[in-house]
Amino acid sequence: MKRSTVDPGIPNPFTNLQVLEGENIFSLKDRVIRKNELSDLIINCLPGVFYLQDQDGKYLRWNRNFELASGFSSEEIKVLNAMDFFDEEIRDQVKAVTKKVFEEGQAEIEVTVVNKSGQRILYYLNGFAVNYEGKLCLLGAGIDLSARENAQKEIRENQEKYRSLFEQASDPILITDFKGKFTDVNSSFCKLFGYTKRELLKMNITSLICPQQLRERPMEFEPVIKGKHVINERRMMHKDGSMVETEANVKKFGEDGQMAIVRDVTVIRKLQRRMEEERMEQKEQEQKKITRAVIKAQEIERNLIGRELHDNVNQLLASARMCLSTAKRTPAGKKEFVNTTIRMIDDAISEIRLLSKKHVTPQNGFLLKEQIQSLVKVMGEGIGFKIEFEYEIPGTRELLEDLKLNIYRIIQEQLNNVYKHASASRARIHMYAKNNLIHISITDDGIGFEVGIKKSGVGIVNIINRVESYNGHVSFNTKPGVGCKLDIRIPMIFQ
Repeated sequence: MKRSTVDPGIPNPFTNLQVLEGENIFSLKDRVIRKNELSDLIINCLPGVFYLQDQDGKYLRWNRNFELASGFSSEEIKVLNAMDFFDEEIRDQVKAVTKKVFEEGQAEIEVTVVNKSGQRILYYLNGFAVNYEGKLCLLGAGIDLSARENAQKEIRENQEKYRSLFEQASDPILITDFKGKFTDVNSSFCKLFGYTKRELLKMNITSLICPQQLRERPMEFEPVIKGKHVINERRMMHKDGSMVETEANVKKFGEDGQMAIVRDVTVIRKLQRRMEEERMEQKEQEQKKITRAVIKAQEIERNLIGRELHDNVNQLLASARMCLSTAKRTPAGKKEFVNTTIRMIDDAISEIRLLSKKHVTPQNGFLLKEQIQSLVKVMGEGIGFKIEFEYEIPGTRELLEDLKLNIYRIIQEQLNNVYKHASASRARIHMYAKNNLIHISITDDGIGFEVGIKKSGVGIVNIINRVESYNGHVSFNTKPGVGCKLDIRIPMIFQ
């Protein structure tokens, strides 16, 4: 602010003026004006407000920021008193700080200032005692703290929200440093493990973990330190010694800690174990059922072999013995009796061979196609049962030995069922590969059966068990009087 007259108390540069060589009165006056302009520029460049007031509170000088912050014009500020910017209830406090400036030379205060529009703004104000124009004055500056106050308020509000969410969360939450020492826990965590917050803040997380599990799997902080999100399952101990099975979602918290949200999964794990036990028990019962069915099938097979030996081979051998006894007692006609005996013995040998072919397990490395062809030939020649066989499975890779044996037994079982129970005269076997599955179709011209009744038969149960043991599928298409079609699909498994 330029003055039209020189202020009293400041030495007048024009009094006793001496004109120097090369310099006149006008150049000296211009120099003084530039110094005053420089002081104005300096105070107007200050980031905050600047003011100079006398001991009565009258403002003598101020900067542009003072006008902008207060909302008053330069003419209005000239007639204002410093106390006009403060609420009545804090003026005594401001006067005491002002008095301290004049008595001690310096003071500062954080105080709420009221501008022209009535807005209240927190300011940091400081003041220094100076001698200006022969009078003791207060030279001061101020910084608007509202941004800091708002930031601090927001931080406090966020902290309160965090604390509220932290404490009211239904899930147990813990915070530890990277050595495992508790730094904070919420009430749900305290409730889960039976400790008070004060007790836990003196403890380490390792003291809550099952010792055996801690030895087998020590705590690792490195992944969390690197910022990884870790899901951890632990058996932990309640204060009363009982075990709590937990699942913790662990993340880095700040620069020197980790936060974990803990779930009590004790009930879930017990239920899962119970379901697994029931599943295993059910599987065991199913296996026992299959074993009983196999044993029963073996007993039936033994009885069948026994009956065939008794009804066929035994009768042939008994007849042969009678012929030999008759030949021994009768001199005439011995040759005829001997020939008849030989035929009977040949028939017995044929019956035994047929019986052996049906029940002896093929040797490892057998060719499935040739073995089935042999079975078809034996049944065709031995009992006159006509069977067509069509085989369309590529031989580029060898099937698993056990799979080949089970396929052979399935076909053998079904052909026996057809011959003995279906009163059929013909059957057809068709085998082919498609979509990595072996398709087996066995049809006959027999009397058929009711699926719901016959499906419980041992022979069919054996077929179903064999197919399902290889994750295959069995279906029957039949009804009384129209024959039967058995369709089987088994995944191809190679050596």
